[in-house]
Amino acid sequence: MARLTNGSTVRALREALGVSGRVCAQRVGISPGYLANIEAAKKQPTPRVVRALADTLGVGIDVITYVIPEHIDPSALEELVPGDAPVG
Repeated sequence: MARLTNGSTVRALREALGVSGRVCAQRVGISPGYLANIEAAKKQPTPRVVRALADTLGVGIDVITYVIPEHIDPSALEELVPGDAPVG
């Protein structure tokens, strides 16, 4: 199964904590641009980055990710689900 990161949830949690993108990226160990791409659903982070994001935001990995079953083509969901909305 594919596990995808919900960028809008990452952004909402970060903003709720009052943490800037620059500071969050620094804590996670990535560039601010990479974080912006994750939050905009333009990039999927590595498992290490997902764990670091969850730790930095104080949540479990399951809060910022969702699973797509193997029998579903993730690209097909683009037509059904707008942008970065969670599936399932």
